[in-house]
Amino acid sequence: MYKKGLVVNLLVGFILLLNIPSVFAADDTTDTTLPFILQNKNFAFHERTDAVIIDAGKEVKGSSLSTSDFDVHVTQTRIVEPDYVAYDGPREVIDVYTSQVKGLGSPSDTGRYIVIDFPDVGWGDGGSTSDGGYTFDSQYTITYKGTKIDYVNGSSIVPKEFKQTDVVSPVLDKFKYANHNGLDYSYFYNEDAEKPLPLVVFFHGGGQGNDIYTPIRFSNGGTVWANPENQDKYPSHVLAPRDATTPAAMQNVKAVIDKMIADGKVDPNRVYITGFSMGGGSTWTFLKTFPDFAAAAAPLCPAGGPDSVENAKAVAYLPIWTFVDVKDFLYESVVNNDKIYGPYLKNSMLSILQENRLDHPPYNGHVFDGHAVWLPVYNEYVHPERGMLIDWLFSQSKIKGISEVEVKTASGVAPALPETVAVDVNHSSTGVVTEKRPVVWNAIDPKSYGNDGPGVFKVEGTLEGTVEKAVATVTVEYRNRIADLKETVAGLEIVHGNKNALMVKLNHAEKLLADTRHDKSAQAVESLNAFAVQVNNFVKPGKLTEEQANEMTEAAKETIRNIRN
Repeated sequence: MYKKGLVVNLLVGFILLLNIPSVFAADDTTDTTLPFILQNKNFAFHERTDAVIIDAGKEVKGSSLSTSDFDVHVTQTRIVEPDYVAYDGPREVIDVYTSQVKGLGSPSDTGRYIVIDFPDVGWGDGGSTSDGGYTFDSQYTITYKGTKIDYVNGSSIVPKEFKQTDVVSPVLDKFKYANHNGLDYSYFYNEDAEKPLPLVVFFHGGGQGNDIYTPIRFSNGGTVWANPENQDKYPSHVLAPRDATTPAAMQNVKAVIDKMIADGKVDPNRVYITGFSMGGGSTWTFLKTFPDFAAAAAPLCPAGGPDSVENAKAVAYLPIWTFVDVKDFLYESVVNNDKIYGPYLKNSMLSILQENRLDHPPYNGHVFDGHAVWLPVYNEYVHPERGMLIDWLFSQSKIKGISEVEVKTASGVAPALPETVAVDVNHSSTGVVTEKRPVVWNAIDPKSYGNDGPGVFKVEGTLEGTVEKAVATVTVEYRNRIADLKETVAGLEIVHGNKNALMVKLNHAEKLLADTRHDKSAQAVESLNAFAVQVNNFVKPGKLTEEQANEMTEAAKETIRNIRN
């Protein structure tokens, strides 16, 4: 009976054992929901949703994926008008791959993340995140049509559905949105800045300001400056006002900039104003409202200009670089403004492009509309002498020079540094003017001008209204102090023998230095060192005070420095 029961139990156990893999496999292929994010990217023409990135939870075999396994659909509504559907349709899938990182451009054979890649260029395909002056709320739906997705550990999954959890746009996510006195604006701060940085003020074109989000999403007039490669080269902040076209609006723009300056964010001498089309006109409106504020300006295909000789003369010496394409509907207007007011603008250039072409990926030679001169200018156009616009802009400053300060002092004497420094400032109407600016010098370590100091050293000073520092070069003079030492020794109240012993060493050093036929400086140094040793030996028995010994020792060391120099 016992043996029969044992056999039955073993048989049942064996059957269960055979079924374990199938039970586990069933658990692994259970329908489930996987989360995904939208990965947006800011291109020259506009921001696009460039991919969706699915979190598979664990390592996936890339070989188990295919573009035919996924259908992607997007419904786009306006953020500020949710009932308006701008696009409701499919997205073209051009690639599917696994990645070890939650981002684009790092395909690997296996990875936790599944990247569904879309075309970088498209017109009306649901990829652009804004259109018609509005930014979209994009809701994506992913449908899995494959057999299964294989994990590296041997298990697999058949996703039931996918859930959109976030939208990531690496550059645009760093912009913030605010309002000042009715003025909407977005702004970017370089968070690594340890001192005030230049500020680029970008004014968008007409029809791109229906909401606060679109001005920096249509083309990249605002975001190009914040791109990592440009921040690495030219660390800066960016301000993008919305619908700022009037002098009253410019008062608000200036107030925002002034606050940034007061907060220690912005260098007041390196504020650059630029914009295209209507924004080019806004650039001129800002210049007419505050002619002596900007360091440089770049109006692109501007819908406006100086409007009067008086306004032109007010910015006669401001660096201005204007651009237009020969096929632009504003071409005649821009060229005419240059003919009328150009003679009054002493530091202005007009560059006329033959076509608005982008050669770099993803556009690869595409020629855009004649009005879109900002596309090549902000991204690719290289002037044969000035280089790119970004290079030219960031080379400009209202501070054209700070006078060099040279000071001499004696060893042990704190240098007397000036209270003001001459600064060359470029004023828009008059050109470079030399101004006396108050300066606060950094504290100086007394060791710098002591006998053991470097001999020549520099001191930085903070100038009023500038980020650039004043620099003073201090030269320390080391004197022959033997005559002073002999006078000091003669006045000491010590026994004659001790006084004579000190005086003998000083006289011997003096005699050695007076020998013009032979170089006996080394012997003179030895005599002075012996003098210093004896002086310090007189302290312990109370023949000299420490103060007296220190004073004579330093005078001897200064003399030795004089000899060696």
